[in-house]
Amino acid sequence: MTKSGASGPKARARKAQHAAGLRYTQVRRRTGTPPRNGRTVQFLLEDRYELGTLAVQIAAAWARQGMRVLLVHEYKPYGMDMGLHSRRSRERKAAEQRQQAWPGSRSTLLWRADTGQGQGGLLVEQHTFWSTPPADPKYLTRDDSLLRDALQLGRRHFDTVVLMGRPTWPHRELVDHFVVLAATNGAPVTETLTHGAVPEERQEHPLTPEQSAALLRERHLNFLYHRPTAFLGMITGSRQLPATQPEPGFIHAVEANMAAAGIPLLGHVHAGDHDLVAQARRTDQAALIVASPLDPGVAQAAKTITDCW
Repeated sequence: MTKSGASGPKARARKAQHAAGLRYTQVRRRTGTPPRNGRTVQFLLEDRYELGTLAVQIAAAWARQGMRVLLVHEYKPYGMDMGLHSRRSRERKAAEQRQQAWPGSRSTLLWRADTGQGQGGLLVEQHTFWSTPPADPKYLTRDDSLLRDALQLGRRHFDTVVLMGRPTWPHRELVDHFVVLAATNGAPVTETLTHGAVPEERQEHPLTPEQSAALLRERHLNFLYHRPTAFLGMITGSRQLPATQPEPGFIHAVEANMAAAGIPLLGHVHAGDHDLVAQARRTDQAALIVASPLDPGVAQAAKTITDCW
């Protein structure tokens, strides 16, 4: 913590270390590498577990394509542990040890290309504080200068900074590009209209390309609390392959309509068919995602995103 009134190189170094994570220096910065002017990206998605790993997978694809990528997570302190209030000293000591062992701000090297010095991609995961409580209890707004410092520092040393967490809340003032991850099996071709509770009364009606594009926007943007003024695009993802492939002309018309509306389609990902336990484990541990094969369509979608920059 920088002392009140302190200034100079040491104070700035302490502030940068606090923003970047206490173990950030474990990732060696290559000497002679020119500073980056990186971009900040935030993936916006519904609370759907099948999409939970796509942001990390796209970041891993960028790293394999030769980019230096930083994942910025919000540091979360140790949760509630009722053992701290136990009457038994052994349980209290065990709870205190768990609390003390909980890691603080940190950075972890997830993947680095096995190439020469100063070349190849890099993927780093960083956990840091995003905000601090207000100094005056009368004000509810939290100070987000720590997050701003972390993003500014990340831009200097990485090509892309991915703002993780809070996927339904766009940070419009801090992010350069927003990408929507939609849980849908590509462009919808038909819409099921229900006239009653009896399954026989449900009818499927074909959609025009304009209706299909409008349905994509209506269904997969309603979860946003504050909609950004501009999107880089939308990536669709599903666990099942479509029963029938739409005609190429239909898809081209949907893509043209989405692009005209300011939300171009950037690709489709066939999400891996994992059970809930395996998916939860993958979501919590980015290293497992990086070490696993990417889902089909991720690499092409990652390249399409960078082509739009």
